[in-house]
Amino acid sequence: MIEFLDSRHSNAPFKYHKKMIQNFDPSTLRSISNIVGEQILTHKQINEQFHNAGLFDTNEGTNKADRIYYTLISRQKQDNCANNVLNFLLKIIDPKRYDNEASFEKHRTSINEKLLFEGIEIDKEGKPKNVTKAKTISEAKNRSLKIKERVHGIGIHRDILAYCESEWLNENYFHAILEITKSVAHKLRQKSGYASDGAILVDECFGLGSDKKPMLAFNLLQSESEESEHKGFSNFVKGFFSMYRNPKAHDPKLLEDTQLTEMTEVLVVATIIQNKLDITYKTGYK
Repeated sequence: MIEFLDSRHSNAPFKYHKKMIQNFDPSTLRSISNIVGEQILTHKQINEQFHNAGLFDTNEGTNKADRIYYTLISRQKQDNCANNVLNFLLKIIDPKRYDNEASFEKHRTSINEKLLFEGIEIDKEGKPKNVTKAKTISEAKNRSLKIKERVHGIGIHRDILAYCESEWLNENYFHAILEITKSVAHKLRQKSGYASDGAILVDECFGLGSDKKPMLAFNLLQSESEESEHKGFSNFVKGFFSMYRNPKAHDPKLLEDTQLTEMTEVLVVATIIQNKLDITYKTGYK
């Protein structure tokens, strides 16, 4: 953990101790300023966070990103270190500022993708830590992906990431959702040997029929409760395809606002299904 400053008075210059943070590259500062100005803070919030971090607005630039960039680079030059720059970011990426985890993770990940080039990462508690510097864009995005591997306390199933990693890294969430649904269909085909798709595939795999002998099951089907659970899961998977895959397959990308929060939702649902499929077995009836 980095221990780098003492902020006893929010408007006063910070007193450095224990560790001086090396100056951030101007390109890093510009990228971070663009993210904060375009995605995170309003003009009023920029004023508030400058105040909270003890920074003085240089009033340069014609937009939010410029205001932030010129203020940060001026303070870094004054301090000859990036301590106050990092402190400004920590004031922004603070869990207490957020009402939901999805927004916090989205902003934290965006900032971390740039901070990784400086060998710094902000953790889930909003605290900085030293990490190995990233050298390429893909490396930074891959490492920031690890931040997202836990959603609402549920670990994302390992079989899902292989399907959507490329789309996810490129922030193409629309197609990432399609790929996530494909991971479920592929698992069903692997388990059953069938080659169909969607609701038909689910019925072929889990349909009880009059003889109550499905191709796949995850319990012994020896009670009404177990049969009910079996039917419920079958309907759940069919609903998953109908809700997340079919609209994405038929609607143009430009007509939807597919964001990280929706993909996060799909990841959680797909993980629940994948975990259940891991314990599903062939009954031998078909």
